[in-house]
Amino acid sequence: MDRPQRVKDLSGKVKDDLSFNMEVKGIDFEREWDFTEMIKSFETTGFQGSNLYKAIQEVERMKDSKIFFGCTSNIISSGLRDIIATLVKRKHIHVLVITGGGIEEDIIKTFKPTFCGDFNLCGKDLRENGLNRIGNLVIPSENYEDLEKWLNQVINDITEGYTEERPRILTPSSFIRILGERINDESSILYWAAKNDIPIYSPAVVDGSMGDILSFHPRRKMVKLDVIEDVYNINCETIFCGDTGAIILGCGIVKHHILNANLFKNGLEYCVLINNAQEFDGSDAGANLDEAVSWGKVKPGANGVKIFGDATILFPLIVGATFMKENKKSCS
Repeated sequence: MDRPQRVKDLSGKVKDDLSFNMEVKGIDFEREWDFTEMIKSFETTGFQGSNLYKAIQEVERMKDSKIFFGCTSNIISSGLRDIIATLVKRKHIHVLVITGGGIEEDIIKTFKPTFCGDFNLCGKDLRENGLNRIGNLVIPSENYEDLEKWLNQVINDITEGYTEERPRILTPSSFIRILGERINDESSILYWAAKNDIPIYSPAVVDGSMGDILSFHPRRKMVKLDVIEDVYNINCETIFCGDTGAIILGCGIVKHHILNANLFKNGLEYCVLINNAQEFDGSDAGANLDEAVSWGKVKPGANGVKIFGDATILFPLIVGATFMKENKKSCS
């Protein structure tokens, strides 16, 4: 091999059968701009900015489909709860899967607020002051005491006339529906889901404070939660259904529960994932969408998108550019 004498000698080019036409370009803040133009600029920004734009296009495509929405409890702890409640209120999303912690966080916020704090607050100091940290959010322990008082009364009411030998049997989704009907607060996701007859599934509903409270209750043996029936119910949400889409913030059980249900219709047509999990440990949490195609949970050829990033930044942009786009026009 001869010693390279110029840059062209270093290129390694021996073929000419690949080409790219979209030029990398960011928004020009020297010109007049608006939200729509900023969103459009993400298409050519690169990295996760371009993935954000692809996700917005995917949500636009799924808007006429039956949309499954999933999120983990930290999402409800954050201000995204307010956005999700609006989507449920306006019936933009049709089936929800939320972790047990998310159910209780939604209820708790109807009593008392969660506060903004800092990621670096001392755990020992917080513990001694009856405070709990969720990232850079802080929730007082007394908020859970209010949840306990409220939930205890609900259990007393729904077990009236039942015994340990003949308990009341509820699915988690029907139990959550009852909770939503008891809430009189329009900021609540559960409130709007009950009002609009939108099911909320929570296969791990007892994994958290709510499970502890139920286990403490003297009538705990008078109520049973039938998780198996809810698996049947969510699977039936997809059987004989037309096109389906999914928007999933976070991963773990909510991601798998939604994708697995769509296996029963041979896969989702549309899907947007927002999380930071990696696939290298073989976890379902980190699995990319092509792996889901191999299981029949996403249709081959679907244009699903996974964005790596913080949902508290990305999701408001997606909602503002899709579901709320028409609303913005009507207000201007």
